Amino acid sequence: MASQHKSSHDLLPFDSAWPMVAQRISLLPRERAELLVAVGRVLRADGNAAWDLPMADNSAMDGFAVRSADTGSQARLRLLAGDAYAGSGSPPFVELGTAVAIGTGGLLPPGADAVLPKEQARREGDSVVAIQPSKAGDHVRRAGEELRAGEVVVPAGERLGPLHIAALAASGVTEVEVSRRPRVCVLTSGNEVVPAGTSVRKGQVVDSNGPLLRLLIERLLGTPVTAAPSLEDNAPALRHAFADALDEAEVLVVTGGVSVGDRDLVKQVLEEEFGVERVFWRVAQKPGKPIYAGCRGNTWVIGLPGNPAAVAAMWHVLVRPMLLALMGATTAQLPRISVRLASEVRPNAIRTHLRWCRIVWRNGEIWAEALGRSGSHMLSTVPRADLLAIIPPGSDRLPEGTQVEAIALARD
Repeated sequence: MASQHKSSHDLLPFDSAWPMVAQRISLLPRERAELLVAVGRVLRADGNAAWDLPMADNSAMDGFAVRSADTGSQARLRLLAGDAYAGSGSPPFVELGTAVAIGTGGLLPPGADAVLPKEQARREGDSVVAIQPSKAGDHVRRAGEELRAGEVVVPAGERLGPLHIAALAASGVTEVEVSRRPRVCVLTSGNEVVPAGTSVRKGQVVDSNGPLLRLLIERLLGTPVTAAPSLEDNAPALRHAFADALDEAEVLVVTGGVSVGDRDLVKQVLEEEFGVERVFWRVAQKPGKPIYAGCRGNTWVIGLPGNPAAVAAMWHVLVRPMLLALMGATTAQLPRISVRLASEVRPNAIRTHLRWCRIVWRNGEIWAEALGRSGSHMLSTVPRADLLAIIPPGSDRLPEGTQVEAIALARD
């Protein structure tokens, strides 16, 4: 087991933390889900088209189904009774010198090989005059031109959003194979922490971390999260809460009690009394240095600092990716993009600094404008952030215009 304390120079590098978690992830079991209630779930098997899309040749325009050879300039075609509008029954056969009214999505009638748009025709009584000639295939959507039955619509590993659901539904899918959602428990600790809505004395703080994590996780997973009132900073209280949580949850997220203070007992109780194996503790990052990751069997424990902005940052950097990876997401981490700093930045000497920023556009490029009031205990500006700019450790100031990587924040 790792030593209990490390010097600042022995901190785990920022970009090493996630790989240490990812290599130990065990996927959750699979289950079947009805398509229309599967938004937010992660596919474990390819979603394949049940039929050709389109299922049959149909019109891309409102107009007239015709034989293209009959549509020379100012050609007059006899308009047949009936129509080929979407949802109509069987359209009439298009014979030599005839046409059938058709709407967008309507089945192409037998005998027709093109659609003459309304804008290229003139209706005269029971005839239609072709203002412009058509070519075979004009304005016709061919059967299977988008997908053939059996083709992959959405690959395994994708987290299903509304557009995925719509594409699968259009191709005839009614059920999908997905991962079971993880059972998650959120606990907060701290003698000074009181629930929102209660009377607050000087020296106390309102619990914002618990509600923040619960709401983020429930929005991501679409399932309730187990949460409890804030725990006192003593071993018996932690022991009682951890006993239940470790038996019920696959992911336990604890805020507070993971640093080096006399009352920071979370690691000690987890490891000495519950056999949790430490994966890492303390990362060279700001905010969130005292972050803890451990596991017991297939149950993960993530210990987050008590400062709320650090909790918010670690949600994007570690907690969210872990939950998605457990469900088999091919891309669990948030994307990184290249940005330019909109103002000079002083790096931290030994830690990667994650700066809350908003996007501004200059000459077609993305620039990152750092938000003020960015201490790890300050949450008020975080809701305005679009990015976490990744400022590498160093001693030299980074001038305005310096190019850095940034984490594009999720809007689940």
